[in-house]
Parts: sequence; structure tokens; C-alpha cells
Amino acid sequence: MTLLNGPVLFLAPVAILESLQSRLNPLQLSQLMLLPLGMQAQIPALPPGGLLISAGHTCLDDYLLSAQWAQAQQWQHVDLALTGEPQCAAQFGWMLAAGGTHQALSLAAPLLDALAPADRNSWLHAGGPGAASFLALLQLILMKPLLESWKIIFPNGKPSPKADLLKLAQLQTEQWQDIVPLCTRYLILAQDRKHQAFHAQNCHFNLPAHAEPASSLAQFILSLTKAN
Repeated sequence: MTLLNGPVLFLAPVAILESLQSRLNPLQLSQLMLLPLGMQAQIPALPPGGLLISAGHTCLDDYLLSAQWAQAQQWQHVDLALTGEPQCAAQFGWMLAAGGTHQALSLAAPLLDALAPADRNSWLHAGGPGAASFLALLQLILMKPLLESWKIIFPNGKPSPKADLLKLAQLQTEQWQDIVPLCTRYLILAQDRKHQAFHAQNCHFNLPAHAEPASSLAQFILSLTKAN
């Protein structure tokens, strides 16, 4: 399969499909199917040899369903973590991280370059399969308390002198209760992986040459929990 003549199925949340489409239109991929992530279970069997790109998974189990579908179809699979406001990203590109094998990334690279800000390779190779989904889920967990704490501190759009500090502490506790099992489960998924960056990374993170960024972050977070 080559990217320009093989099927490409891109699953993502419906709210960002239009933005993704606008970034990918210049590639003129005749067999690109851009569908809502929730339609995954309704997709019939397709000929082998395609490429599945998925973004916006709500949990690791959701990611694994996509990975299992791709494996059953004998397709390559790349998972993404996308950060950006859809309208702005349509013009300036998405900040993105990708997870997958080198074979899968070699097929997906033109799409990833089109989605990312200007210049080739301006996206992070987060690691092997599932690495980007882990980063996206971690970001969701980290953002949720920020949004909820805003409601506690500014209940009517104005600072409240009666902000419930116990609720703020509870939010932080719940956050760690979500983060620890996510990191633990991802490290099991990525166990014994050997990482080699698909391309030169714009940020080196001061990691050893074969250290996977996603796994290194998960290990660092778990080390903080042990220290406390």
C-alpha cells in the first residue's frame, strides 16, 4: 500500500472532523474516510492493507478496540493526541503527538505533517502503539480539576470568599486516583518496548536515545506518587 492509492480511515470526535478535513484536503486522498469515533462499531469488514488513524479515545479500552479492529483487518494503526481549538487549528495546525510502529507512521507521515503546524516532522513521536492515546487521556485528567475548581472559586463569574477548600482538595485526590491506574496500565501495555524516534524530535526532553517519551512520563508521574 502507498498512501495515495490505499484506503485511509480516520476516526475522531465529531466536533473536530471539519477542522481535520480542511487540513487534509490539500492531500487529495481519494480513499480517505473521515468518520466520527463513535461509528467504529458500525464499520463493516474492509479489504486488508489500509491505514487506521484514531484520535479522541475516552479510555485505553476504547483505544484497544481500535487497535484490535486494525489488527483483525490487517491494517496499520496510528493513534493521535490532538491539542488545539478547531477553528484556529484549521488555519495554523494542530499540536499533535502520534503513537505507532515505524511502518504505520511511514504511511501516516504525510497526513501528520498536514495536520501539524508548518514544516515537516513538527509533531511528536510519543512512542509505540497507544502512546499518544495515553498522553491525550492524561491531559484530560489534568484539565478536569482546573475546570471544576474554576466553578468552585468563581461560582457566579466572580471570586467567592466562601470557596470550599475541601472540595478543591477532593478534586486533587480524585485526579491522582485517575492518573495512577492510567500510568500503571500504560506501562504494562508498553512493557519491554524498544523505542527509536521516527524522526528527529524538536524537543529532546533530555531522555536517553531509546527512551519512549510516553513511558518516561508515566514512570516519572508514578515516581512522584511513591515519593509522597
